Amino acid sequence: MSKNSEAIKKRMLESTEFKQAFEEEKSKLDLADLIFDLRNQTGLNQTDFAKKVNKSRSTIARIESARIEPSLSTIEDIAHSLGKKIEIKIVDNVNV
Repeated sequence: MSKNSEAIKKRMLESTEFKQAFEEEKSKLDLADLIFDLRNQTGLNQTDFAKKVNKSRSTIARIESARIEPSLSTIEDIAHSLGKKIEIKIVDNVNV
């Protein structure tokens, strides 16, 4: 485990506020990674991917860098443009 991972784990044990903020940020980054991975699967650059999903290149860039949280309808638009669908699950939080 890296020093950063150890420090994060320690802070999460010490502070519920930190733990909550970290988990919210992690969710944003996971979504950004998902969109980035979808784009990489298409083999397209941001400009061409944006055209394919009918969004601006800057919107795709902001989503991939987690600077914005896309709405569910934006995520659906992207998925549908790629011939995919969205599945949402609510699962038990094992960290509670």
